[in-house]
Amino acid sequence: MQPSPYTPGDLARDVPGRGLQIAEFDERLSYLVDLQRLVGRIRVDHGPRGYGKTSLLRHYQRRAEARGAITVWVTAGEEGGLVAQLADGIRRATASWRSGARSGLRESLQALTLSVGIPGIARVDAAFEPDATSTPSSARELEDVIRLVATADDAAALVILIDEIQAADAAGIRTLAYAWQHLQAEGIDVPAAVFAAGLPNSPDVIASAVTFSERIAYRPLRPLSTEAGEIAIMEPSLRLGVRWDPKALASALDVADGYPYIVQLIADAAWLAAERPDPGATIGEDHVRMGHAEMQADLDALFRGRWANATAQEQRFMSAMADIGDGPARRADVALRMRVSAESLGVPRARLIDKGFIQAASRGTVEFTIPGFAAFIRDLED
Repeated sequence: MQPSPYTPGDLARDVPGRGLQIAEFDERLSYLVDLQRLVGRIRVDHGPRGYGKTSLLRHYQRRAEARGAITVWVTAGEEGGLVAQLADGIRRATASWRSGARSGLRESLQALTLSVGIPGIARVDAAFEPDATSTPSSARELEDVIRLVATADDAAALVILIDEIQAADAAGIRTLAYAWQHLQAEGIDVPAAVFAAGLPNSPDVIASAVTFSERIAYRPLRPLSTEAGEIAIMEPSLRLGVRWDPKALASALDVADGYPYIVQLIADAAWLAAERPDPGATIGEDHVRMGHAEMQADLDALFRGRWANATAQEQRFMSAMADIGDGPARRADVALRMRVSAESLGVPRARLIDKGFIQAASRGTVEFTIPGFAAFIRDLED
């Protein structure tokens, strides 16, 4: 009996189907490390929950560290604000530096910390009332810290990784963006980069904080292709000497419908239904069928959580979508079922997209981000 090689709910070391993103990252990493140049645009990979954003960001981190870069990981939205989190992350990442290298950095970090405020100490720019066009004074302090770390002898480069960027405070986003704008103009020889990940509303959150968000590279993550899904299922099992029957593989992919989390969930469930197969075994259609029944409890828990996190108006919107069917729904058809005007749906539609429950499918249409959610909603109403 072998433990399951699949990782539903956990961070995956492999990120099948994200070859384009990894290739683009490697090209930027080479520019950063080999040419010792600033990566001028902050990159943001965004997509619904369950699309493997955090796993992809961790994959970037491992590749950067393998090239000798210092990496600073931040999960936005935690207490203190984004800039304070960055300062703390940099402080921890450089803790092993020689005392001489740390002394100048320590002073710059202290200036940065004071500029954004710490408990019991007033902000240096306390009178500053930021808006999307104002430059926070802390931007220069953050720029100084980035310069010191990225150009130090102890590091080949600096890579900042920000998860859940849509949860970052507006002042923190603004400070980072302006610091990066300064570096774009004056610090091309500073080997530093920022890679972030967030929900589909990340571009809107950032745009509301800064007026020049066109300098940020937004990359939406798409559902896995059939080929990527096959790799995600087959490669882990083949490493353990276990094959998948072609029909079983096709059935599993049909269940997952390109959603990365469900790919892991159905593969894990089929593995357990096959009783943790030994090398030389084959996972068949019956295992997928039994696994699908077992995994439905996990999916239902996920669906119930999403439903409970929606307002009454958002639930009505999703109910109308579910009544239309499992595929994309036209906004006009949703409005017809809700007996409201299509124009009145802008707010609930935007909020559901922000929460990652639905996404734009094509012009004028939306669809659920998780396969099976429409059927779950219909069952609730029966």
